Amino acid sequence: MKGLLFVATPGCVITRKDNNIVVQNGADTHKIPIGAIEHVFIFGGVQISTPAVRFINTKGKFIFLLNQFGKTVSIIAPELITSDYRIRLAQYEVLKDEKKKLELIKMLLKTKAKGIGYIMGFNQSNYNKSLFIKALEGNVRFSSLQEALGVDGNLNKAMFEHFRDTMLPDEFEFNIREYHPPKDPVNALLSLTYSIYYSILFPISLANGFDPYLGFFHAKRGRHASFCSDVIEVSRPWLTLFVFQLLNDGFFHPMDFITNDKGCFIKQKALKAYIKIFSERIIHKDESFLSYSVDFLKKFKGMIE
Repeated sequence: MKGLLFVATPGCVITRKDNNIVVQNGADTHKIPIGAIEHVFIFGGVQISTPAVRFINTKGKFIFLLNQFGKTVSIIAPELITSDYRIRLAQYEVLKDEKKKLELIKMLLKTKAKGIGYIMGFNQSNYNKSLFIKALEGNVRFSSLQEALGVDGNLNKAMFEHFRDTMLPDEFEFNIREYHPPKDPVNALLSLTYSIYYSILFPISLANGFDPYLGFFHAKRGRHASFCSDVIEVSRPWLTLFVFQLLNDGFFHPMDFITNDKGCFIKQKALKAYIKIFSERIIHKDESFLSYSVDFLKKFKGMIE
């Protein structure tokens, strides 16, 4: 089974030898057959040789360069990217049709509300809160993008309050979602999880024929792949549940994080443990979270073709 290759230890060097990608960290050497790799994620402080970059790209795989918060700072894409231009043309047309765009946003937010409502239903003491979400799921109303952003803000507020009140251990504190940069361990884990998932959606969007940079809900900013930010909303409730479950189950402690003037981020040893769990539960689980995003892409494609 193909998997995502994460290299996070500073000082590691990635090279190519025959049909393998070689990751060397001092005296430790790991060889991974290129056929076992789907895409490569490299955190700051890791070096990669030009032959390795060329080899990975010629096999149709992406290389994502991430900073210490897990945010994608650069994408090295394969030389040839296949895509169905008809889908892209239809995607472009959506931007010129405000009514169609609002219909797509409504579908997106109803799907997100359904996920949040399902998660809140796990705890009967939160039944009253979940009624609010269920009402949104069945009757999302807005007449402009600004109103839609307000609905999304209310969804996020209810979701984060639910997880904070029901699953957050006493040793952690979480008052508000902050991500430019994250200021506390909870926000650091949320940002790391969302950022890596956002990066994974880039090749998935391309593989399904879409332009990752042409979003219909989130505004385009610089190199921001706004379409990936749109699609992640479908899985955000489950990604958030994943983070709070890790904290509730005691996988991490506040000492696993470091805070400085640049923000709060996870330490190297804890990052390795996190990546292992992320791969197991988000990517390779029988019912992968990615399936929610892929299903949404299929619905989206059906609405614009």
